[in-house]
Amino acid sequence: MHSSAHGPDGDQARWAALVGRLRADADGLVTEFIDRVRAIPPYRRGVVPTERLVTDAHLTMQYLLRRIAGLEVPDWLLGTGESIGRDRARLGVPLNDLLTAVRLDFTVLWAALRELSEPDDDGLLVAHVQDVWNAVERYTARIQLSYQTEAALLARERLGERTMLLAALLSDDDPAPDDVARVAVALDVDPTADLLVAAATAEAGNLLRRAADRLAAGGRMVHVQSAGRHNLLLARWDGGTGAPVRAALAGVPCGVGPLAHGLAAVPRGARLAGEIVDVLPDLDGPTELSEAFLPLAAARLADTAGDLVESVLGGLARAPQRERERLLETVRAYAESGAVADVAARLYCHRNTVRGRLRRFTELTGHDVTVPAQAAAVLLALVRHR
Repeated sequence: MHSSAHGPDGDQARWAALVGRLRADADGLVTEFIDRVRAIPPYRRGVVPTERLVTDAHLTMQYLLRRIAGLEVPDWLLGTGESIGRDRARLGVPLNDLLTAVRLDFTVLWAALRELSEPDDDGLLVAHVQDVWNAVERYTARIQLSYQTEAALLARERLGERTMLLAALLSDDDPAPDDVARVAVALDVDPTADLLVAAATAEAGNLLRRAADRLAAGGRMVHVQSAGRHNLLLARWDGGTGAPVRAALAGVPCGVGPLAHGLAAVPRGARLAGEIVDVLPDLDGPTELSEAFLPLAAARLADTAGDLVESVLGGLARAPQRERERLLETVRAYAESGAVADVAARLYCHRNTVRGRLRRFTELTGHDVTVPAQAAAVLLALVRHR
């Protein structure tokens, strides 16, 4: 039986007695909490080991009951919430599930208070419901802050690990299976998955990261990191090439490597994407290998490029400079469209003038750009001649 005294002192004594009865049945409160928390998916799957869950539940109940009773909390209990937040972040319990679990403490405590109270305690319960709720919410807020802080630290650690492992992978066009497996675990991606690989200059890094954020918002695995002269984007991909890639990377001046069929193909894709950026410094959007093939092939000619230009275009030296310029302009325009009428409209001249210039180019160089096999050599020479 409780005291029937009225007034603030009497009410406080009655409340202390009621909370004291709760403290005496702390084991029962923990059992009820564990039963309820098991309904939350990650707890049901055993993400939090049972022994740890029970220990933390006991510490939590002791902490909350002392707060509710207005008692001093000893030092060894003060860090309980922060410890739980850090631990659940490391275990990978989703934050919403964690907060749902912590708020079950209020449900358990309030149900027990109602069960232990007597009929004329209703007013007392009403007077203190906010105290109980506030104690649980303040505790929940401390756990949430600790969780978020730890999650941020873990994210930085994981990013550092991913960056290190991917850098090692990129250093070898034929990576070892063990290296591929480690990167797959770090990125949480199937090692045989299709992957989009893009490279941009450091100056375009922010644009590349914005594209990465858009891709990540759609639920894709995305990773961006610095790779020498370039910033590299790697993303899980299932949308094919061409238009889907241009849409995903719209507005980003970047080279796009061939779609990597598995992580082992990423190093080659990254190297080709970087080469596209290097040979086409004035990119205004995503550029795939098919669009950059000619300048890329020309760049790879290395010390033979000058010989190719001389071999293909050397004959133009016999023409005056002004004529050379007109011939090169016409040949380039024809190479882009393949239609005499289109070239005439573009250069504001008659179609016969275009045909005459193309014949004159052939006379001087010995190469006919209307013949595909000869046009290929001309196009490569023109790229290097720029």
